[in-house]
Amino acid sequence: MIVGSGAPVACSCGNDDCWEAFSSERAALARYTKLIGPEASDAALDFVELVDHALAGEHAAKAALIETAHYIGIGISNLVVGFSPEAVVVSGEITRAWALVETALTEKIERTVRRGLPSARILPSTLGEQPTLRGALSLVLASKFAAAFAA
Repeated sequence: MIVGSGAPVACSCGNDDCWEAFSSERAALARYTKLIGPEASDAALDFVELVDHALAGEHAAKAALIETAHYIGIGISNLVVGFSPEAVVVSGEITRAWALVETALTEKIERTVRRGLPSARILPSTLGEQPTLRGALSLVLASKFAAAFAA
């Protein structure tokens, strides 16, 4: 999904205009490094630590997460317009900083979804670190129990 140009990092496809290039954890880390300066950056800093810095009140970390949330909101607004879901559940490490990023994320969605279209509720996931694993497990269990009931 194209959301702009000149992203802070390249997308996995190599372009600098994709949603991933603007809203990924790598993009947030690049924004943070730019804000604090490359000489001050900790090259080993990962996204979990960036969120920790933001939650501790560090201005640059908060700014990097808020800008990233803005771009997550752009992508979600495109999905809302295209698919009209009742809700969108945001998962991942960024949900730990939901209190910091929720406004930036939801304001962008509210401004970009066309007037007259119903907007989706935007919610942080409550499944923790392993929503993918839980989803995969539920498919296996559903298949197993469906076979048992069919017999």
